[in-house]
Amino acid sequence: MRINRNGRRIALATPFVVALSTVAAHAQAPGRPSQSGAAQAPAAAPPATPADPTASPAEAPPTEAERLIDDAIKKVAAVKTVSAALTQDVKMLGQKFQVKGRYLKGTGSRIYLDLDVVGLPGAQGRMLQVCDGAVLWNYQKLLDVQSYRKISLNPVLQRLQSPELDRAGREQILYSLGVAGPEALLTNIRKTVRFDHKEEGEFNGRPVWVVQGGWRDRGGVPAPAPGRPGPQVGRLPPYIPSHATLTLDQATGWPHKLELHGNPDIGNFDTRAVGLDGQRIGSKSSIEKQQPSEFVLVYTDVKFDPTLTDADFPLPSPPEAEIKDETDEVLARVNALIDQEVQRKRLEAAKATGSVLSRPIEIPSPLPAAEIP
Repeated sequence: MRINRNGRRIALATPFVVALSTVAAHAQAPGRPSQSGAAQAPAAAPPATPADPTASPAEAPPTEAERLIDDAIKKVAAVKTVSAALTQDVKMLGQKFQVKGRYLKGTGSRIYLDLDVVGLPGAQGRMLQVCDGAVLWNYQKLLDVQSYRKISLNPVLQRLQSPELDRAGREQILYSLGVAGPEALLTNIRKTVRFDHKEEGEFNGRPVWVVQGGWRDRGGVPAPAPGRPGPQVGRLPPYIPSHATLTLDQATGWPHKLELHGNPDIGNFDTRAVGLDGQRIGSKSSIEKQQPSEFVLVYTDVKFDPTLTDADFPLPSPPEAEIKDETDEVLARVNALIDQEVQRKRLEAAKATGSVLSRPIEIPSPLPAAEIP
């Protein structure tokens, strides 16, 4: 989410807010119909473990810190009901503001996430996401612009049961819906950051693990795919976070705190544009001094197995907002992914039986008309 006000873009949805917008239950396995016949979101079925981020044989074995995160992902995904307050402090591109909200996960796949942007002069924003087990509702308001969307889960979850679709494909769709809880936050940060340091600590009187690391590459940019050469890159600019610190509850695995920081060594980053000749444009005195960004997400007042009622999951009802039904769009993405997977499996089967040539057939060019006897 970005808003443009007086010609200046202000990033309201930082990487953390994007992660937080993926709230709750659908990163787990698709669910079953309830007694009332309504489709249940994934929490109705035994929670599945998110995709193992260390599954690729091309990657290095997990560190001790990463094994702690893997264990935390399983514990958090297995939580049936929880309530928590959350605060995200953001310092980025000369702006300083907070994102405050409340997160609930209830039985019957009910989800509630309410986020408000505060402290940003001249700009206000709100994001509200509610799932009642059958329909996912999303409401967003930026300044005077608001959007109201819904997705019917029953046809989506049924289509995701297709045997042609593996777990990774299902999770890809479920994540794209913008609904996945703290376990998805942990999974995503686990995949993008190489955690190589751990130590014991304490957070609000509870024993925790504090793990730290940086992006999985030479200088902050995601590494190329295995087997493909990648460009040598320099360090990330200070306004892009390059270091992560994660505080995990030792008993429950809950991510009490997540910090992302930009590189504080701002003196060596050249902000000047590069010309066609590869040289920097402008004098060194024109280099902008940029402060490193900071993103700090904190969960507080975390309560497991709270008593929650329907009143705790009110559906958004903004006035004069047109509701856009995105169910068909999601189903189209699911069908496209299934077709892609079917084609891939057919090709693999053909290669296994030898019906696919190891090299293309070379067809000689036809003779010119004058040379034909």
